[in-house]
Amino acid sequence: MEMRRVVERFPKLFPPIFKDCSYRLITNKLTWVLIAILMLPCALGLLVYYEFSDDRLSEEVDGDTIYYNDDGGLLHEDLRDTYLTFSEFFGMGFIALLLGIMFSSELISEEYNNKTMQLFRTSPIHPLEIITYRYLTGVITGVILLGLYSSLFYIVIMMGAGIHGIVEDLNVLLLVIKIILLSWIGFLSIFCAINVYFERPYLICFIYWLLWEQIISGQNYQQLTITHYINSITYDALLEMKWNITASDYGLVNSNGDTIATDPLISTIIIIFIAIFFVFVGSRGIAAKQF
Repeated sequence: MEMRRVVERFPKLFPPIFKDCSYRLITNKLTWVLIAILMLPCALGLLVYYEFSDDRLSEEVDGDTIYYNDDGGLLHEDLRDTYLTFSEFFGMGFIALLLGIMFSSELISEEYNNKTMQLFRTSPIHPLEIITYRYLTGVITGVILLGLYSSLFYIVIMMGAGIHGIVEDLNVLLLVIKIILLSWIGFLSIFCAINVYFERPYLICFIYWLLWEQIISGQNYQQLTITHYINSITYDALLEMKWNITASDYGLVNSNGDTIATDPLISTIIIIFIAIFFVFVGSRGIAAKQF
């Protein structure tokens, strides 16, 4: 019955909470500091384009201008590698991680610091609603910001290969946005739960990511990490695109050298299950916490 009430109240409670929380996230100064860092590769891409655009080799094929590198290879294939490499560190990696940690702190810890969590707990709002609506706000806002950044970065990097190159590798952009979405669904749920239980969430979140997701994800127990499932999805998608990669490029091998990549559909289901689990764990923490 309680879950039914939560579902019924969603249309009334979520919109105002989303509006308030997303506004706080977007107007946070740290958000724009991190976005400014994200824009550095874009500035670099523009610089490289204007520096070397006149030196490109090209030919007309069926009305399209196709550009080549100095070795005669397709330029857009080189540029898509560069785009994915930078995206894995900036839009999907370290900087995105810092943005997620900051979001979770703003959504959860600040409610405790401002003494507003006590008000929520004395209201008819269920603890599951308190954390779920903030978690969803963080996912939506983060994916929109990083999705827009990734799209802009894709155009900046790929415009060196012309319109043909931009269109030819749109599936790489879609893959990056998909990974951003799944990463935020998984990681933000854990970060939010950490913010409920610990007084220094920034440090705990970073230690979790560094020790667990980075070290364990390269070992025999990597199936216990979100990174493994993200890498499995990326690896499978790149194989579908016929990229020249191996499982070891994404750490998807065990100590015996066997490939241990997980099926993409199963990986997606596991990430969603992890998110639901940690949102529930966070709600239990809110319910049990003494003020």
